[in-house]
Amino acid sequence: MIDILVCFIGASLLLYVLLGGSDFGAGIIELLPAGRLREAQKEVINHAMGPVWEANHMWLILIVVILFMGFPTIFTTLMIALHLPMLALLVGIVVRGAAFTFRHYDAVQEKRSQRIYTVLFGLSSLWTSLWLGIIAASLNRGIIDPAAREVWTAWFAPWWGVYPLAVGLFVVCIYAFLASIYLVGETEQPDLKKRFLRLAGWFNGLVVLAGGLVFVASTTERESLPSAFLKNPLNLAVIALATLLFVALWFFVAKRRTMLTRIVASGQVALILLGWYVLYAPNALITARGPLSFYTEAAPPATLWQLVLALLIGSLFIFPSIFYLFRVFKLPGGAKH
Repeated sequence: MIDILVCFIGASLLLYVLLGGSDFGAGIIELLPAGRLREAQKEVINHAMGPVWEANHMWLILIVVILFMGFPTIFTTLMIALHLPMLALLVGIVVRGAAFTFRHYDAVQEKRSQRIYTVLFGLSSLWTSLWLGIIAASLNRGIIDPAAREVWTAWFAPWWGVYPLAVGLFVVCIYAFLASIYLVGETEQPDLKKRFLRLAGWFNGLVVLAGGLVFVASTTERESLPSAFLKNPLNLAVIALATLLFVALWFFVAKRRTMLTRIVASGQVALILLGWYVLYAPNALITARGPLSFYTEAAPPATLWQLVLALLIGSLFIFPSIFYLFRVFKLPGGAKH
């Protein structure tokens, strides 16, 4: 049962990064100068995100529900120690959603208000992406102390540091890279295609630089990533494969194979998440008092059975519905809007 729940958490996290992350990346791209292409770019992003962007938060909600019901100790420890970055994350999600919605449906469509909504949409996308990375980096630093009573130790130290910030920047670059790759296939305008390809190249380089920064910044932690990776050859193999996929990625870009390009880019992200899981599994959190494992902190079997049953039944409705949503609005032959 626990393995099934961990698989659901992993699948939900992957889908949230690939789908929701690319939406965040689209907002980040809108912060960059676009000149005469700004309005055309805005329309392409609106068209790409419009029908499906809100559905992507379902994956994050699913992770929260599984942790809350299936692993209450992990959920409680995580939410108390990281409640400040969680609050920052939620503020970003709300502001971003409001800005994107008002950009479409504001009763008064003025240039000034549209500029404000666009800037809020972009800044909140950047803000939210950064905090997602900071939260991810804070899970396994070994600094969270459930028994801490001092304000700094309990609420700031778990997420404060060079390493969490580096991971936050890494996530920002990944999201912008994914958005650039995805947007190439969302327009037939040559100028916009060139722009998105150029952005993909820039963010590709930034992902590599940010990844290197993460490894360097990790040397300030209790255990650095280089030493942790050297202890686990499987991690080295996963990262090496993710790096080699860059060659395939740009081959398909050159051949204008949009779907294969998206698949390869998604595969790279999946390998990064897999490497992270292999590095720390089966621990969900590493605290100052020891690791919290999915296997030692699970709810009673009766609760787990109910949760697994609900997820399996829900999957019969969720996944076909998501596929139908994409089929109608996003896949070839679907609705035009």
